[in-house]
Amino acid sequence: MTNPLIKKIWTILSENLGESFIHPQFTIIKFQKEAINIAKKYAKGELIDIGCGRMPYRRVLEPLVDSYTGVDHPKISKLYKSGIKPEVLADAKSLPFGNNIFDTALLIQVLEHVDSPEEVIKEAARVLKPNGILIISVPFFYPLHDMPYDWGRYTSSALKSFIDRASLRLIKIEQQGSFIEFFPQILNTFLIKRINDIISTKFNLYSVILLTVLVPFSILIIIFNNLLIIFVRILSRLFPKYPDYFPLEYLIVARKKS
Repeated sequence: MTNPLIKKIWTILSENLGESFIHPQFTIIKFQKEAINIAKKYAKGELIDIGCGRMPYRRVLEPLVDSYTGVDHPKISKLYKSGIKPEVLADAKSLPFGNNIFDTALLIQVLEHVDSPEEVIKEAARVLKPNGILIISVPFFYPLHDMPYDWGRYTSSALKSFIDRASLRLIKIEQQGSFIEFFPQILNTFLIKRINDIISTKFNLYSVILLTVLVPFSILIIIFNNLLIIFVRILSRLFPKYPDYFPLEYLIVARKKS
C-alpha cells in the first residue's frame, strides 16, 4: 500500500517535474506525453476520457473539443484527491451512454487495471461515432502498481486482436521503449517502491538508518539512470533500427469502421 505522504509528494513531483530527468519515471511520463500529443492531433467534437483518474491532461485537450467527459470507476475515483471530479462514475465495461455519441475516446493507462480489456475496448467502440478515434496507451514491462487493481499486461498481438474484434480499424500501434531503457526505468521504480515500503512500516532505528542511506543513494541513481537513457536515445540515432523485444509501453490509434 502506498503511504499517503509518499502519494502526495509523488503527485506534486509528477505535476511539476514529471518531464524532468529528476523524476523517477521520466521515461514513462515521456511516453504518456507522446500519447497525449497524438490525442491532440485527433481530438475533436465530443471526447470521452475513460478511466480518467485525476485527468492531468484535461487542460491540454479540453480547448480542442466541444465537450470533455471524464469517466472513472466509483471505487477507483475515491483513491484520487483532485479539485476536478469526473463527470460520470461508471464501470468501463458498462458505460451509461447510447451508441455513437463520441468523436474521440481515450484509454490512457487503463487496460492494465481492468479484468476484461477486450470488453472495455468494445464498449469504447460502441459509444464512438462511425469514424471516431480511440487512443490507447498501456504499459507492458512495468512493475505491479495500484494493487489490487493491477490485472494484466498485453502483447501487441493481443492488443491487435482486441481492436479487430471491437470492429475497429487499426491506424497505428507503436512500441515505446527498448531494452536499454527497460533496466534503468525498472531500477528507478524499485527504489521508489522500496522507500515507500519502509515508510509504510512501523518506524524504528533500523528503518531510519536505512532511509538515511537509501534516499540520497536513490536520488543519485535515478538521476544517473535518466541521464543514461537520454544519452542512449541520442546515440541510438546513429545506428540502424532493429526489432526490440522489451517494450515498456504500447501506443495505439484505432478508428471505428463506418
